[in-house]
Amino acid sequence: MKTIHSNSVKHQIGLLMLGATIVFTLAGCEKKPEAKIEQNTALETEQNEITPILQAKVENVPVTLPECNGQLCPKISLQHLKSNYPKIDQAVDQYLLNYVKDLVQGFDIDSNGNADKNTNSNANNTAKAKETASPIVEMSEQKNAHSNLQSDVELANPQQDYSELQGYVNKFIKLADEVKSLGSSAQLSLYVKPQVLNPKGPITTVVMNASNYIGGAHGSSAQQYLNFELDSNSLLSLDQIIQNGQRKAFNDLAYAAFEQWIKETQPDMDLKTYQQLWKFTLSENFYLSSNGLILQYGEYDIGPYAVGLPRLVIPYDKLQGILKPQYLPVVADAAVEAGKDKIAQTSTAQINTKTTEK
Repeated sequence: MKTIHSNSVKHQIGLLMLGATIVFTLAGCEKKPEAKIEQNTALETEQNEITPILQAKVENVPVTLPECNGQLCPKISLQHLKSNYPKIDQAVDQYLLNYVKDLVQGFDIDSNGNADKNTNSNANNTAKAKETASPIVEMSEQKNAHSNLQSDVELANPQQDYSELQGYVNKFIKLADEVKSLGSSAQLSLYVKPQVLNPKGPITTVVMNASNYIGGAHGSSAQQYLNFELDSNSLLSLDQIIQNGQRKAFNDLAYAAFEQWIKETQPDMDLKTYQQLWKFTLSENFYLSSNGLILQYGEYDIGPYAVGLPRLVIPYDKLQGILKPQYLPVVADAAVEAGKDKIAQTSTAQINTKTTEK
């Protein structure tokens, strides 16, 4: 009997120890997901630190528009960015200000609704100067315009004052009233909206889409790319992404792209005849797309109104050694490597063919 009782006690103790082991094991299993979550959070934080991201919302610009009813009321839609990078927000605001200012200053209307003759005279002189400007001069003007945008952004107050923009919007509204008083049925319009193309760094691009109609046969539109390097918190110019001493090589590629564009869009016209009408100029408005570097042009820059907003595309495989390596997208490197592999395979096949023939 004692032996049986002893065995029973041992059996009970064994069961208790087994139960405790199971409890501790289960308790340990419950804690593992918490550790995993912490590891994932740490990994996500590390990835966000490595790859900066532009977090932006498109909002209406805080300007006051008058109440207006009827089909002849001007259509005005002005939008800008609110993001975690104030400097690119300021660049967007600066472009918007410049666009509206340039639009109304040629048709400056005073408080009585009369056109300012001096302003119109200055606008005519500017137009004549552009007609006779050489391509180099036009290139300098575009380059200086981009530099001015950069300097304006550097000096801009983070708390943007929209009173100047409000003044130009008021002039546009007065222009619409003047057109209406002359008996015109034209409905004037003004539209500016930013669009974020690639929010992830190291380079994010915001394209400014703008259009207007101030009477006449047709309206006008424009596209401006703002390339922003998140790490350095600065706008990039074309010169900044080209290697030292390679600007001429880049210009030659741009001119070759221009000739190719003429062949594709004007197949019935020879190159010489076309360039007598529309000379080549180099745009500083660029975008690093997945297909290559795009040079964006405005209306009447390198072609008639019918061609819209022309763009020249330079493939990345031709820009190796010309653009700085950090500004060549990964897809470009992959394409170049694939091209090298294809050339190597072709060479090997040719050698094998010659050996077989022998």
